[in-house]
Amino acid sequence: MTTGVFQLVAGAALGYLTVSLAESFLHRNALHASGKTRRAAQKLGAAGRPLLRAYTSHTVVHHGKTYRESHVQQFKSREDQERLDRWIVETQGSRRIIQEKYGVSLAGLGILAFAAPVLPFFAAYVFFLSPPALVGALVALVIYPLSSLVLHPYLHMPRAEAMARASAPMRWLLDTRYVRFISRHHYLHHRYMHCNYNLLWLGDVLLRRHRRPSDKDVEEMRSLGMIC
Repeated sequence: MTTGVFQLVAGAALGYLTVSLAESFLHRNALHASGKTRRAAQKLGAAGRPLLRAYTSHTVVHHGKTYRESHVQQFKSREDQERLDRWIVETQGSRRIIQEKYGVSLAGLGILAFAAPVLPFFAAYVFFLSPPALVGALVALVIYPLSSLVLHPYLHMPRAEAMARASAPMRWLLDTRYVRFISRHHYLHHRYMHCNYNLLWLGDVLLRRHRRPSDKDVEEMRSLGMIC
C-alpha cells in the first residue's frame, strides 16, 4: 500500500469514527434530549430552537406520533396523517417536519443542521491531516447525512417492499450484511429507544449503548417482513 493510499484509508477511518461517535452521542442527548436539556434550550431563545425542533421531529413525531401500529407502518390512515399535519403546522409554524417525512429523512436546511455539530472537527482536520487523509475524512462526512437522508426510509419498510422500491445501487446496498445488521439495530432502537442510536455503526459500542436482539425480537422482525 502506497503512502497516499494509506493516508486516504486512515483519514476515512478517522472521519468515520468521528461521525459515528457524534451520531450516537447527539442522537441520545439532542434528538432524545432530557427535560433538563430542553428547559435549558428554551432559556437560550433562538439559539436553543434547533435542538427543540430536532427533539420534536424525532422523539415526539418520529417515535411518538408515527409508527404506532408497527415499525413498518407510518400511519394507520390518511386521516391520521392529515391530523398530524395540522398539529405540526399549528405548533411549529412550519411544514419542515412534514417535508422531512416526519423525521424519516432530511430536507433543505435540515441537512446542514444535521451535519453542523460535527463540522468543527473536520475544520480542525484541515490543519492537521495531509491532503489524501483529509479527502478520506471528508468522504465519511458526506456519508453521515446521507445515511439519514437516503438509507433511513428503507429501514422502516418490509424487506420485500424496500427491495421493490429501491434503485439498483440501493438494492445492492440493502442486500449487504452491513445494512441487514443496521436494519435490525435500528428496529431495536425504536423498540427500546435508549440504545442503538447509530445508523453508522460503532459509536454505540464504544459508548456502551449497543443492544443485541433477543429471540423474541428476531421473531417480531420476521413477522414484520424485515427478515427474509
